[in-house]
Amino acid sequence: MQRPVLGILTAGRGRVPGNREMFRFVQEACQTAGLISYVFTPEYVNWERGVVMGYRYQQGRWRASQFPLPNVVYNRVPNRKLESNEQVRLAKRRLRARGIPYYNASYLNKYDLYRVLQSDPVVREHLPWTRLVRSRADIESGLRQFGSIYLKPRHAFAGKGIFRVSLQGNGWSFRYRQKGTNREVRGTSRLELWQLLDHQMAGRSYIVQQAISLARYKGRAFDVRLLAQKNGSGQWQMSGMGIRVAGKGSITTHVPNGGYIATAEEVLPVVFGADAESVRDNASRLAMLIAPKVELGYKGLFGEMSMDIGLDIQGHPWFFEANAKPMRFDERRIRRAGLKTLVAYTRYLAGRADGGR
Repeated sequence: MQRPVLGILTAGRGRVPGNREMFRFVQEACQTAGLISYVFTPEYVNWERGVVMGYRYQQGRWRASQFPLPNVVYNRVPNRKLESNEQVRLAKRRLRARGIPYYNASYLNKYDLYRVLQSDPVVREHLPWTRLVRSRADIESGLRQFGSIYLKPRHAFAGKGIFRVSLQGNGWSFRYRQKGTNREVRGTSRLELWQLLDHQMAGRSYIVQQAISLARYKGRAFDVRLLAQKNGSGQWQMSGMGIRVAGKGSITTHVPNGGYIATAEEVLPVVFGADAESVRDNASRLAMLIAPKVELGYKGLFGEMSMDIGLDIQGHPWFFEANAKPMRFDERRIRRAGLKTLVAYTRYLAGRADGGR
């Protein structure tokens, strides 16, 4: 087989739209491993001639060049709107017609994830109660049952647009983040709460989810961020695990919302003592159960997922979210392991595609 050619698919305005830093990391890893790689957008593919005008990062700048069609495509289209663009959809159809595998087939959304996973009795024990918000009654049901709930945009990521509502005595508390500041509103009138929610949700599709009482590290809630990937044999594996600790007064652990990064090695023994290793293993096993079920439920090819898993005070893992187009991990060791595994999986797919032609 000739040297595998990886095409990094993106879309949008400009020469190299999307996450250029990530593209650079992937290209460096491919070059080190002897693979050819380039970034491309659908409009610069000449399907009849089988050539692509793509970009490589060389000598501190992005340089355009002509490349052959890739053996494998890594889908990094940067948002859902562009993913549904007709040019992107047409490119996917043409890739399928030519037997060129592309992975990370689509974005995930929180409610569809829940529906896919709740049919499995083992995974179901690790899912917070979740409903799609169709009316105020869905929110009221969650508040009645659990006293504290999260409202999360169905399609958002990185903690954007999330609110926490809690009942307190005869009143309520509404916590959220706005313009880089954690805020809280308290009241007693249900009408005022609904008006506040209507204003903040602004007609977007939301889910309502049971608020899990998370274990705490140095007085702050935390959760586990895992990177699950397919390896050089096409099998799911755990490539890394980190901890995200909530910022002061924050309702989420996301770093952009004031959270900070820690390691499992420093946090879990402090919180769970002698049970730290089993807690860690249980979180990893849950991720390994979930990844193939998500892939099957979405009927597409996926090569990686980041997952957010919460741990309650007993160490029981709770699945919160999966992202099929994960952002760069800040932890260098996880990033390096992830890039190495990505290259190995690309080789695996290229070999299969080559053998099938």
